[in-house]
Amino acid sequence: MNWILFFATFYLAVLVGMYLLQTKLVYPGGEPRGNPEIYGGVGVQEIQLEMDDGVLLTHWFIPPTNKNLPVVVAFHGNAGHTGDRLSKLKYFTEMGFGLFQVEYRGYAGHDGTPSEEAFKADGLTALKWLDTQGYSKNNLIMYGESLGTGMAVWLAAQFPVKAVILEAPYSSIADVAQAKYWFLPVKYLLRDKWRSDLSILDVKAPVFIFHGENDEVIPIAFSRKLFELIKNEKQAIYFEDGYHMDLYDHGAEKNVREFVNEYVLNKLGQSEPLKAQKGNN
Repeated sequence: MNWILFFATFYLAVLVGMYLLQTKLVYPGGEPRGNPEIYGGVGVQEIQLEMDDGVLLTHWFIPPTNKNLPVVVAFHGNAGHTGDRLSKLKYFTEMGFGLFQVEYRGYAGHDGTPSEEAFKADGLTALKWLDTQGYSKNNLIMYGESLGTGMAVWLAAQFPVKAVILEAPYSSIADVAQAKYWFLPVKYLLRDKWRSDLSILDVKAPVFIFHGENDEVIPIAFSRKLFELIKNEKQAIYFEDGYHMDLYDHGAEKNVREFVNEYVLNKLGQSEPLKAQKGNN
């Protein structure tokens, strides 16, 4: 009987620990961020905005060189900061698009406690600023990476954006956490579930998903689950040798360019001189 009591006590302690530490587990944050120039961000504007609760966040913005093209609003994953992602996203600016990299509270040296509710409110504040600069919500492209795909999908469900691009997305954080901690009732403990599987049902814009077959952070099964729920135009590329953070090493940029050319540029009469090809659904 003693071992049963020990096991029960240990299991309860693990549950309590997971509940108390979930913010740090879901949002590990990253080191302080330097100036954009350190990351090769020549011409990047630092946009400081005050959130609803007084937290100041500094986002990065490169205006579109072609005034007829949308701004790509990018949300990074749950570690690091915008500086880590700038180089892989610069091709959008080469295509003439604007690029607005949203930073998170609790990340890159910013104050504030991360949470789904706070991130969504902060994202709306960022879009309001873009609107004041003449970049309306119906002329934006939502780009999400990993954790940030939840933000991209949720905002695309709220507004008539041009397109949605999702790098290693999930159906919900609850699904991912439950698969990882299968021996615990994690989905019932999570405060922030990030239900992209619900938000995607309201997305009207074309959606492009790319994911690695060997992803151990967000199993590809949850990406496929999300893809199946999309009601409108959609494409997907699944890289056989890809993991979680190396998809651009496998040629993802080419695939994203083709998707954007077909679903955004062609419709605006601004297509690049290349042929768009269907992804592997």
